This record gives sequence, structure tokens and C-alpha cells, in this order.
Amino acid sequence: MKWRLRSCPRCGGDTFIEKDLYGWYETCLQCGYWCELRDLDGFGQGPELKDKRPLGATGHEPMGK
Repeated sequence: MKWRLRSCPRCGGDTFIEKDLYGWYETCLQCGYWCELRDLDGFGQGPELKDKRPLGATGHEPMGK
């Protein structure tokens, strides 16, 4: 797990980067903001964000988008 201080696009809170069965993601500790990250293989500086739009409660884009 890697911490990023004051990097949440929604509230400015602290986020952490972690990996699960589906890949890498970033989550805000304060507001619960969540976004998927690109694959980290080959990146020396850290993860690149796919998209910083907020996702739904299940971690997926809302229907109709």
C-alpha cells in the first residue's frame, strides 16, 4: 500500500493505492472516493490514473455512461 497525501480530487484528502484481484485502485480515506489505475508493470514513477471520475458504490461507472 502506498499513501498519497492530499491528493483526492473530490475532497483533497489522503489517498492510498492498493491492488486486489481486479487490479490497482486508489481510494480516499476521508470521503471514500475510488478510481481504477492503469497496470503498474513498467511504470517506474508510480501508477497512471485511467480516469478521475467518481465511480458508483460498486466501483463501476454509473449505467448510461
